[in-house]
Amino acid sequence: MMTSRYLIVATSLLAAGVAAAQPKPPPSGDKTDAKALMQSGVKLLEAKDYLGALAVFKDAYARFPSAKILLNIGTTQKLLNRNAEAANTYQRYLDAKDADPARRAEITQILGEIDKTVGKLEISSTPPDAEVQVNDEEWGPAATAKQWRVAPGPFKVRARREGFQAETKSAQISLGDKAAIVFQLTELPKQTPTTTTTVATRPTGGGDSVDTGVHTQAPVEEPRAMVGGLVSAHVDVIHGGSALLLGATVDVVDRLSVQGALMLGPGLVTSNDTTIPRAKVGGYVGATYAFMDGAFHPTVSAAMPIWASNGARFSVRAAGGFEYVANRHLALLLELGIERELNPETDIGKTVFVPALGATGRL
Repeated sequence: MMTSRYLIVATSLLAAGVAAAQPKPPPSGDKTDAKALMQSGVKLLEAKDYLGALAVFKDAYARFPSAKILLNIGTTQKLLNRNAEAANTYQRYLDAKDADPARRAEITQILGEIDKTVGKLEISSTPPDAEVQVNDEEWGPAATAKQWRVAPGPFKVRARREGFQAETKSAQISLGDKAAIVFQLTELPKQTPTTTTTVATRPTGGGDSVDTGVHTQAPVEEPRAMVGGLVSAHVDVIHGGSALLLGATVDVVDRLSVQGALMLGPGLVTSNDTTIPRAKVGGYVGATYAFMDGAFHPTVSAAMPIWASNGARFSVRAAGGFEYVANRHLALLLELGIERELNPETDIGKTVFVPALGATGRL
């Protein structure tokens, strides 16, 4: 009964033909060819040669992209039990400007039935004009894949755009579930061509001169050095304590670096500023992780500042911020941090808010 229903949906389109609903229709020859292919496809469909009918319908749509042909493609995919593909085709039909309003309710009902057997992806991308690919299907504009159905189980979605770093996301989805897939593509650094000049010379023994001209070649982008110098200012804006850090930073693995520095005070923020002198020297060890590539990215860090004040005074620091990589030699870092004193002196605040501004330099 269900097969007959979908067969009726497809064959009923034959009488209507291939209606022209495009603002700029293709040449009449394409329309005529598409109509002939539609007639052949319907005959194959009635003969239950669903694979043959699907190939013919897709060929017809390539020649004349009419929403009515999408309806036949979706119906054939449904008869082949390709529910996710059929649902995506029906969604394209509903989104098409030339879709028949009288059929909208019927197709919406069919799509609702299919949605109970598949998973639904809600795909968005920045920039919005990127291309996406779901599993091994064809690449297409992200705007046409905002709602995409997949079979229950593992799936993979890729996104790409010229000038940006491509991304891939993989996950599992269950029957009837929805999953939001969000891409934030990172723009690749722009490379400026460099120009080299070849000077004409004449061989010693006479004869014609060698090649003369201006040649353009793309520069080679070298990675930044793993080791660099560090300078940073930590200031307690509420109580007035501060520290100047002078040290080094080392990249341990991709996006993770460790720091070691000498701290120069006055540090150790006091609660009344009069009881004891502030510490003048200390040490600092920490680590910073960058969440993504690119010139501007968020970071988190953890550290242990140690001041010399009537013995060693230990603190722990947690901070979040942003790093701006100006080039492979210079990077700037802004952090908002909280420090907790582990063994403070009697008049030292145990928890303080200490933002930081710093820079790293590399060869």
